[in-house]
Amino acid sequence: MGKSKNKKVPEADITRAINPATDTLKIDLELAKAVDPVLIVIRGGIQGKKYSLKGGTKFIMGRDKVADIQLDDPNISRQHARIIRVGDSLFIEDLGSRNGTYVNDTPLDDIKKQLEKEDMIKLGSTILKYLPAGQLETLYHINLTNAAFMDKLTTLYNRKYISEVLEAEFKRAKALHSNLSLIMFDIDNFKSINDTYGHDCGDYVLTTLGSQIKSAGLRERDLAGRYGGEEFMVILTNSTSEQALEVAERIRKKIEDYQFTYDDQTIPVTISLGVSTISKDFNDSKDLYKSADKALYKSKKSGKNKVTLSKEE
Repeated sequence: MGKSKNKKVPEADITRAINPATDTLKIDLELAKAVDPVLIVIRGGIQGKKYSLKGGTKFIMGRDKVADIQLDDPNISRQHARIIRVGDSLFIEDLGSRNGTYVNDTPLDDIKKQLEKEDMIKLGSTILKYLPAGQLETLYHINLTNAAFMDKLTTLYNRKYISEVLEAEFKRAKALHSNLSLIMFDIDNFKSINDTYGHDCGDYVLTTLGSQIKSAGLRERDLAGRYGGEEFMVILTNSTSEQALEVAERIRKKIEDYQFTYDDQTIPVTISLGVSTISKDFNDSKDLYKSADKALYKSKKSGKNKVTLSKEE
């Protein structure tokens, strides 16, 4: 019997295995409004590209040229995963791919998972975000004049919007294994300010504090919002705890140094802050919030007008 010759497999037919050490995770999310349910590429390929999931009962995802969602990524199998419509719901399942299919950093294995708003789907080195029909992508570059997202007094983002962003950013950070830090702070002795100088003065303090936060040197992608009453939140994407501490201290010092003057009276205003950074032990955005809030409480209990870093990272 003659020796069999090894045939060279065409490069296009080879599914390359992922090397985690060189698997870079750089993204640049874009604002996107979805009339139909869509997948938006946030890493790999053309970032911001949208794939409509309108109509049809199934959508094959893979490197195959005839795939419904064709993804040019050598880490993706030719027929990698499938999205199935059941009634008004969409489900995703892996098709025995070499590198697996992940949703929010959890492997699908043999299960079929129902897709939910802002789920992060990872196939090979490509990551797509799922948005149901009629959803507005709640990340970055939002029109600052849109009253639906703004707090009237501070002109920072309101609680509903900032909470949605925190949830979406948490999912993104978990899927991409990237850093995410949160600063929680509130105004020291705010009740005393209202009681001593009146509620109009309290409104002045909130309005002025909002403008000071905006001028505190936050990056374009960092979002600040009023979480409720005199409590505020700053979301810092791709920021380590050390970087977040620097931002928090800069904000603290800016408020301490600013002269709040109302009706020719100088109003003493300081803030206490808590900082937390995403941890592998955190399961959802509430864990990050609770960690930062606990650190804020320690700042209040230990003298106020200070920054405390959570020890839960």
